Amino acid sequence: MSLTVPFKQVDVFTEVPFKGNPVAVINFLDTDESEVTQEQLQAIANWTNLSETTFLFKPSDERYDYKLRIFTPQIELPFAGHPTIGSCNAFLEFTKNTTATSLVQECKAGAISLTINEGLISFKAALFDFEGISDEVITGYEQSLGLKFIAAPALLRTGPNWVVALVNDAETCFNANPNFAMITEQSKQNEHSGVILAGPKKNATVRNSYEIRAFCPVDTIDEDPVCGSGSVALARYLQELYKFEETTKITISQGGRLGRDGHIEATIMKEADGNTSYHVAGHAITVVNGKITL
Repeated sequence: MSLTVPFKQVDVFTEVPFKGNPVAVINFLDTDESEVTQEQLQAIANWTNLSETTFLFKPSDERYDYKLRIFTPQIELPFAGHPTIGSCNAFLEFTKNTTATSLVQECKAGAISLTINEGLISFKAALFDFEGISDEVITGYEQSLGLKFIAAPALLRTGPNWVVALVNDAETCFNANPNFAMITEQSKQNEHSGVILAGPKKNATVRNSYEIRAFCPVDTIDEDPVCGSGSVALARYLQELYKFEETTKITISQGGRLGRDGHIEATIMKEADGNTSYHVAGHAITVVNGKITL
C-alpha cells in the first residue's frame, strides 16, 4: 500500500535559516500508527541522514496533544531536545494552530510539557539521573579530546546518555579537535551516546554564558550542530557542580565550528515545592515543505 504524507524540515535554535540544527518531521497525525512499521520509520531516518528524524502520530489519550517518535539514522531515542522543539513548531504549522501557548508531547521518555511564547518554544525536561564515571573512563575521554577537564565529568541520561565535561573557557571548547575514532570506541565500551564539552565565556555580558559542543560519532554524527538534550545535561551538571539556590538562566551558543550559529536558553528552575526542574528554549523556522511517499 502506497502512503503519501506531509513532510517538513525545520531549523532549530535559530531564527535564521540554515544556521541551526535541522530535523525532519513527518506528519502521520491522520494515519493509524499500526499502518507503518518500525523498519519503515528507521529506513526514513536513515535516508534523511540527519541527526534526528521525527514522526508525529495521534496521542494515546487526551492527556497529550500528539505523540512523537524520534529516530537517529541508526536507532530510536526516548527523547531528544532539538527534535522536540522542531516537531512542536511543525505540529503547530500542520494543524494551523496559531494560538496555543502550551502543549503536552507524548514520547518514550514520558509526558513533555511545552510552552510557546512569541515564537520561543520551551520544553520541561523529564527527570533523569546524574551519575559519576570512573577515573579510567575520564582519562580516556581526556585523551580522545586532547585536553584536561577542570571538574570531574558525569553521565546524564537525558534521552541520549551524555558524558558532560567542563573545560576552562569557551575558547578551549571551541578549539578542541577530538579523535572521533577514540570517542566512538569509548562510547561503545561504556554505552554512552557521546560527549558534551562546555566552556564558560569569561568576558560575556550575560552571566552563566557557555559555548558547548556535542560529539556523538557512535551514532554516525561526529558533531551535532546544536543540541537540546545536551543543553539539559549541561544545566543539570552545572547545578550539581555549583548548587544554585535560585532560578538560574544559562545562555548557550553552539555550532560555530560547523558554520552554524545556534542559541539556546536553559533554565534551572526552583519550584514552589522545593524541587528543581530543567527547561530548554529556542526558536525554530521551517525551511522545507513537501510530501514523502512510503
